[in-house]
Amino acid sequence: MPSTPRTAPARTALAALALTTAALLAGCTGSPGAPVGTPAASAASTGSPTAVALPETPVGEHAAWVIESISTEPTEPDQIEGQVAERLSPSVASQLTPAQLAEVFTGLRASGPWVPTSVQSAEGQALITIVDRDGQKLDLQLSLDGEELINGILFSPSAADRVPAASWQELDDTIAQFASDTTLVVTDVASGERILEATSPGQSDADESKPSGSMFKLYVLGAVADAVAVGTLAWDTPLTLTDAVKSLPSGDLRNEPSGTVVTVQDAAAAMISESDNTATDLLIATVGPEAVERSFADLGHHDPAENTPLLTTRALFELGWGSPSSAAEWASADADGRRALLAGLPTGLLDVDAAAVTTPVWEQGLDWFTTPDDLVAVHRGLQQKAQTPTGAPVREILAVNPGLGEDITGSDAWSYIAFKGGSSVGVLAGSWYLERSDGRAFTISIQGSSDDPAELTDQALFFGQVSDAAALLESQD
Repeated sequence: MPSTPRTAPARTALAALALTTAALLAGCTGSPGAPVGTPAASAASTGSPTAVALPETPVGEHAAWVIESISTEPTEPDQIEGQVAERLSPSVASQLTPAQLAEVFTGLRASGPWVPTSVQSAEGQALITIVDRDGQKLDLQLSLDGEELINGILFSPSAADRVPAASWQELDDTIAQFASDTTLVVTDVASGERILEATSPGQSDADESKPSGSMFKLYVLGAVADAVAVGTLAWDTPLTLTDAVKSLPSGDLRNEPSGTVVTVQDAAAAMISESDNTATDLLIATVGPEAVERSFADLGHHDPAENTPLLTTRALFELGWGSPSSAAEWASADADGRRALLAGLPTGLLDVDAAAVTTPVWEQGLDWFTTPDDLVAVHRGLQQKAQTPTGAPVREILAVNPGLGEDITGSDAWSYIAFKGGSSVGVLAGSWYLERSDGRAFTISIQGSSDDPAELTDQALFFGQVSDAAALLESQD
């Protein structure tokens, strides 16, 4: 008999959905994406809540403002409304008025003050657990656009209070309730056996290729490792930033002046741990897009032609959301036609309005596509490269951001966790390679897509299923 839903998408009046928008830039862009990042801190679970520090980043500053706004009475009646108007992106302001959001803040303020007790953060995104004076917990999820304005804000029941799955069947039942087309697959790396293959109703085939956002950066890392192995690059080779590789968020490298020098290893670490798009395109320009196309084949992708010719992150923004968009042309073009479209793109500073990145383009083929087996293969291949004399940094780079909370990363069950997430408008995904302390290795992949981006806004709900899978694997025979 199906279990009772453990994570239904309904909201109580207090845990109101303040805003759900399409523009979650930090994923395709790479997470973030993904789970939003490595836990920065957490407070004790008993007694009075202990506040933790918020990150000193734009998303951290916005989060501090939100928490103050739902905790302290404004000195003037229209103060919050005016501040809201200054902080919302244009795409959000067209869907939700400052007065409406101020009203939500007023409702939450009634049970304040609110204290942040746990923070997970990556470029442009944050997931913050907040606790009121009565001990009630909410998750505050924030995302920013390319202009560092709020383009997503969600108050939801805290994932910390969510009842974890007690079995693989419960996980299967939960995925079956997802509105987005979602696949969750757990695999034993050595045997290739699938421990779990869960799909939502709209996802009929778990082996179907799905958009994966920034997870394609695993193949870029593979191409970089290959170049180091043959001696055309070294991990300490200096690379020079140019206007031609600057992309939109996520990542900080785009804010550095052209002429800035970074090493190959630093760029690779930023690409994987922070999903830095500019670092990614700098590495692609260095090894050549053809090398990354070969990497798809060498690392076991079932059909490398799906991602040939290779899109850079800049090209995705320009073709998908430039003015005018070329998404329809890309969708109808063959490989030669797509190469011609790429060759015709401008090479100077990127001129795409971040506020325009609101509509899905993955259905036109503008993304990078993988299956669960592809993700098993790429993780296995990268770990093999990491065992070579020149490949050791690969293992370290993949583990900088484990993409899971401290309940998993702090467990003695796991000796190593590698992660890469990704998202775009209407796309959310993540893949993990985990080594258990007894030597067994597993992969977990989750991929969601929808033509309605609102179905993928709640990242805590989406990636909570991965945490449950990892917890179940701790005792898997």
